Amino acid sequence: MLAAGLALALAAAAWQYFSPASRELIAGRDVSLALLGERSSALLVYHPFSSTVNAFTMSHPKARAGTTGWSRAAELAKAAGGAVSGENVFYVALSSAPDIEALWGALNNWRAEPKRLLASAAWVSGLRSAGATNLSGFDLFSLFSEFSKLSSSDFILTEVQRRAPAAGEEETPAPDRVVEVFNASGRKGLAAGAAKRLREMGFNVITESSYPTIEKQTRILGFSRDTAAALKLREALGLEELEIRVKPSQKSVAGAAVILGVDFDERKLDR
Repeated sequence: MLAAGLALALAAAAWQYFSPASRELIAGRDVSLALLGERSSALLVYHPFSSTVNAFTMSHPKARAGTTGWSRAAELAKAAGGAVSGENVFYVALSSAPDIEALWGALNNWRAEPKRLLASAAWVSGLRSAGATNLSGFDLFSLFSEFSKLSSSDFILTEVQRRAPAAGEEETPAPDRVVEVFNASGRKGLAAGAAKRLREMGFNVITESSYPTIEKQTRILGFSRDTAAALKLREALGLEELEIRVKPSQKSVAGAAVILGVDFDERKLDR
């Protein structure tokens, strides 16, 4: 019996040693946990000494495919003004935006409604198997145990203003980068080639198709009195000599369009 108890104690000590978040908690150091949603995320910085949590929330663009949770968590911590160091960045990937108020509700009411805690525990247990976190099972248990001692009054909520895109995030194109490309030259694949080049240069090409008629001359159209989109499109295609025709009455989601005529030199796309 004594041997079994000793073995269990040694196993628990080993779990703690090989579980980074648990080591931080045992040492009394702060633990940062990023809750990563598709369009918004939250960083929870837990202070064991005072049993309080600084909760930073931030809206952001959707992350590019293949971006790691660790890099997203690190950028979120930087945006919140926190120090980031290797294995101390922990995260949980969520299928929706993190709901801090729902978390508060569970923390405030689980003692009166134990089923809330059981439902939360079941959710936590499935995170590791789903690959949605870099925390070990023991880490998840340790953090869950710590958070179950808190209430909403222990949270300090701060909304972070996003200044720059985080690593791996898709920046929402500015209106002056949304353009359309039409092929009026009669040459196959010209619109696709121009659209590819423009996307490489940071434009959001929402249309690439053939024009209903063959046009001798290339034209740049602007759909707003603010010609920023048309000017950038003209410069990107090396067509500085062309005049811009502004048609604010022509409604379009795009800021500008190019109609590639017979005179368009495809070598401009290889610059």
